[in-house]
Amino acid sequence: MGFLAPSLLPLAALAAIPVVIHILSRLRLKRAEFPSLLLLTTVKRERFSWLRLKELLLLVFRTLALLALLLALARPYVRHRLPGLGRTNDLVVILDDSYSMGRASQWQRALAVSRGLLSSLGPGRRAALLVASQAGLFNSSLLSPPSSFLPLLDSLRPSCTEAVLEPALRRAMELAEPAHADIAVVTDLQVKAVPSDWRPPTDVPVTLVSVSGPNANNAGVTRVYTEDRFPVAGQATRIKADFANYGPHLATRTAILTLDDRREEQAVTIKPHASATVTFEAVSADSGYHVAEVELRTDSLEADNTRWLAFRQPRRIPVLVVESPAVPATYLADALGADSSSVFSLTRIAAPEFGRYDPRRFSTVVVTDAAALSRPDWTRLGFFLQSGGSALVMFGNPPSDSLLLAGRIRFLGSARPSGFVSVASADTTHPVLDILKPADLSVARFFAHARLERAGGRVLARLSDGEPLIVAADDGRLVTWAFTVLPEFTDLVFKAAFVPLLHRTLLYLAGGGLVADYLVGDTIRAPVVGAGPVAISTPDGRVVMEPEMEAGRPEVAVARTGLPGIYRVDERPYAVNVFAAEGDLTQVPTGKLEKLGYRVWSASDSRQSPIANRQSSDLSPVLLWIAALAFAAELLLLAL
Repeated sequence: MGFLAPSLLPLAALAAIPVVIHILSRLRLKRAEFPSLLLLTTVKRERFSWLRLKELLLLVFRTLALLALLLALARPYVRHRLPGLGRTNDLVVILDDSYSMGRASQWQRALAVSRGLLSSLGPGRRAALLVASQAGLFNSSLLSPPSSFLPLLDSLRPSCTEAVLEPALRRAMELAEPAHADIAVVTDLQVKAVPSDWRPPTDVPVTLVSVSGPNANNAGVTRVYTEDRFPVAGQATRIKADFANYGPHLATRTAILTLDDRREEQAVTIKPHASATVTFEAVSADSGYHVAEVELRTDSLEADNTRWLAFRQPRRIPVLVVESPAVPATYLADALGADSSSVFSLTRIAAPEFGRYDPRRFSTVVVTDAAALSRPDWTRLGFFLQSGGSALVMFGNPPSDSLLLAGRIRFLGSARPSGFVSVASADTTHPVLDILKPADLSVARFFAHARLERAGGRVLARLSDGEPLIVAADDGRLVTWAFTVLPEFTDLVFKAAFVPLLHRTLLYLAGGGLVADYLVGDTIRAPVVGAGPVAISTPDGRVVMEPEMEAGRPEVAVARTGLPGIYRVDERPYAVNVFAAEGDLTQVPTGKLEKLGYRVWSASDSRQSPIANRQSSDLSPVLLWIAALAFAAELLLLAL
């Protein structure tokens, strides 16, 4: 039992006022003998007994009515406990720590519920505690006394991840089935977190304890990006931001952009269950790395209210283009641009001249015809790649050497299908293709292509005949095309996707030209100069790491990215953001969960009032009824 207004409880002492008045009135009475009244002693005493009883009943009813009214002011309630959990069986508690659980006092409710579940276990019962983002972190293969987990609850915080419950549920089943234990999941019943295709087994009861209130309003920043896909030095680049309103009501917020040392505010209105885009007026034109931060004020969920962007405003990127008479670089040069506004500065040479140029003077090398390079040229190109350089190699005519680039790529022959083939699949999660759709490439026809065998690497696009079309090396230093940019090989050179594909490929190879955008938990692999210790700045402080040697070039792997924000490796910024879809607080309907086999119990209220729960009873109406009945009984007695 509890009280929502315990400060009013002392007023209950005022219910003693009728008793005090009654006692004081009795003390003032004095006994006196009157001879004329002696004859009344013969009168029957039944009348006097009824008057005394009536007086006592009035005192009781008046006191009861006043006490009930005063107690009702304190709003007493009775909270019901979870039915049967931990009374006869052991218990496995799963705590949902995804960032959607971080609203207001919701996390504190989740900790209180978890603590109550562990504390209320019966004598001799055992328990286990699982956290959704790191299932199995706080438990061993055996169940333990519940008291061993209580101190751990105080150290837990909501994570910044989009953790789902299924891995923790499967781990809980491994613990619960041998011990015939119950499972309780403390969660906000978010649609994204609760598995829709996983049913609890009938022999292991699974109870979902909801700590979320009915108010699921939330808006967040879903994306921050540059207006120009390919920022160019000297040209103004604006920042754009996408916002989403996941709630059922119109949301009006203030969006704040911080770009380097500049700040701008704009009002944004987002319709229910819709999105909106804002283009900020602040521009960036200086060469180098820049950091943009967009904040949304104010909102119920802090984690998705801020998003960061790290981008590079490049200087002119020097590119060495090695061409041959059979495959000239005409289409390539037109696509990359030859005017002063182009980000690429091309140096075109014939293949026999490659030996007279130092490729280390260029950010990347483009070979339009692999067959035009001699064995010494391949050796020099392979050494260039191992020393940190990068290259785009296109296959036109069959090369004289079938083993290329120190075993990275092997030429298996040419294919000239009857008619043409097209792109059947494309990996748009790779930075080279992330701005394209599979349909952008599938419209192109390929009349001839090379058949390649890769040693490792990642196939970014595959043809309808099963052959790889674009292959990227694991170290990010080499991209190979199984075609060259001539109309007799493909009509891709006439399609809209050709220019962005070529630009993205060279920006990717040149290093750092693309947006460095990661999600919480991703590993940042950043190339560095030299083999000495590298200082890394994170939202949680500064650390020093030793670089690793990957394919002949040093790099650091920053795996601890549990907090969103800007990470700097050798002063180069990388943006780490939360998973935007986690901000959708839509809950799974209780009826649907019960059909799946879960038991659902609510432990929350939007006003943090336990009396509104289905498992809590408000005693105030009962007390008011008692007061009303007492007053009615008093009036009835007075009428008699």
